Amino acid sequence: MDKATTGAVLGTILGLLAGVCGMYVFGNVRDAADRQATLEEQVAARDSERAALQARLDRALAEIDRLKTDAEAARRSNADIARDHGRLSEAKADAEAAAEQLRAELDRLRSGGAESARQLEARVAELEKLLEDNEILAHLSPEEIQRRREMHKAAFDLAFDTKDKARVLDALRQMQKLGPAAYNDAIAMWKKVAEDFGLHPIGQGPGTLGLNFQEYTSLISSYGLLQKGLTDPDVDPSFRIAALYSVPWWTAENSAERARMVGEILHGAKGYEAGVAVEALRDIQDPSAVRYLTEYLARNTDNAAARINAITALQRKDTPEGWSAIEHAAKNDGDEKVRRHAQAALGAREVTVEGVLVTWVGESSQGALAGIRVNDIMTHYNGVRVKTLEDINRAKQTVAPDQTVTVIVNRAGEEVSLQLGPGTIGIDGRAVAPRK
Repeated sequence: MDKATTGAVLGTILGLLAGVCGMYVFGNVRDAADRQATLEEQVAARDSERAALQARLDRALAEIDRLKTDAEAARRSNADIARDHGRLSEAKADAEAAAEQLRAELDRLRSGGAESARQLEARVAELEKLLEDNEILAHLSPEEIQRRREMHKAAFDLAFDTKDKARVLDALRQMQKLGPAAYNDAIAMWKKVAEDFGLHPIGQGPGTLGLNFQEYTSLISSYGLLQKGLTDPDVDPSFRIAALYSVPWWTAENSAERARMVGEILHGAKGYEAGVAVEALRDIQDPSAVRYLTEYLARNTDNAAARINAITALQRKDTPEGWSAIEHAAKNDGDEKVRRHAQAALGAREVTVEGVLVTWVGESSQGALAGIRVNDIMTHYNGVRVKTLEDINRAKQTVAPDQTVTVIVNRAGEEVSLQLGPGTIGIDGRAVAPRK
């Protein structure tokens, strides 16, 4: 074969070989790619499975932790329950023991029975008697108070009709002890006794009971009844006056309260009642009494006698406020007697001798009959030098009851000799001396 043919044949063979080799190589490459894709899919599937397994594992571990926590809580709860059960068991045992003791005590009390009740009733009766002995009757029922009111009233009426003074006074006192519910009854009983003794003038009544002055002044035995007499505007006027007379002597009660009650009466009082109220404030030892007296004196009322008594009371209390009121009355009071009395009080304020300044002289008393006047200064009694009321009383005891004695008083700087008859002098006063 020639070269051309040979070259053509060789070219054809080489081409075929190249195609076969190419097909082989391409097939292998494609197979390799397919296998790689398959492997990648398998790897992805494995990763997904691993992630799912990890998630399940994590959930399983979390559940295990939760179960462990619950188990621990359950363990603690069981321990608490066990402790609580133990405490409840102990409490139950204590309660049963206490109940047993109570049952035993109940059985003991039941066994006492009537004896225990008797002792209790006796104790109650003892306590009630103690309360009544101390005039405390708050434990009484309204029905019992009403029953006793009727009983005391009947006892009083019978005693008064038979002129049994002791039973009359006892019934009146027992009625007052019953308190406010019986006060009106007590006032009605008081008035019946007081009218027998004598109200206007005092002590000049029929006297069928034979009451003396001391018994009359003690008829009001309840401070609550006294308060009613001083504060109830509808109370019988004669009882109000009796309450005014009595109030200074209740010294165990609050002095400011007593002065206030009297001061409120004095504010609107007239006539005899005003005079008694002034005297009550004179004898109540409380600073507020001065204010009520000065207010009354400044009002320049129509009761000159009561204003004179107010001046004497203020003079006796000896306070700057009182002297200021007296100075005002000495210049401005509408009654000449009141002005002169105030001026005399001011004159006696600066005393020149030591002795007893007379601040009150009882009407128709031996002192009044002898000529002793308010603002006189008594210096001698029957030749004895006196400086206090106690000195006068001691000197009086050295003379016979029926003896007339000479007393010397200093009146506006002059000595005056007076003859004092036997009996009660009937004066009041206070010790004075010249200012140093």
